[in-house]
Amino acid sequence: MHLVQLHRFLYEQRIVAPVLAMSFAPVERLASWISLVLDEEMPREWRAHTRFVPDPSLRIYHAYGLGRNSRLRVYGPRVLLYYALRWLRGHGIPKVSEDPLQRGGDFVVDAGGRIALSHVGVDQADRPPVQRIVAALQSSSGS
Repeated sequence: MHLVQLHRFLYEQRIVAPVLAMSFAPVERLASWISLVLDEEMPREWRAHTRFVPDPSLRIYHAYGLGRNSRLRVYGPRVLLYYALRWLRGHGIPKVSEDPLQRGGDFVVDAGGRIALSHVGVDQADRPPVQRIVAALQSSSGS
């Protein structure tokens, strides 16, 4: 839910910045994910600056250097321990419906197309701190 944390921070700090959330999921899956992320309790103006774009062909993912992880990185000891503890606590293990090996990333691109922040995740949970994204947004806008 990194996207939600970013939006909350932007909203609370009254920073207006367009956010493009890209997914390699097919449009139908992306639509169901969007409904989870964009909770009705969140202000409409908060959501107005977000666009969701499906990229099932992975063209844009590849253009930004987002390849695939190894099985060991995705299903390594840390991840297996996390799911084992979840199972022991009586929580289910979520089903994976998309490619679990696909890397994610975060990018800030200014109006001129210059990349102000490029973060390719080493695993699915690797995301830059929200403050680092905001700093890149502010530097790219000249603020």
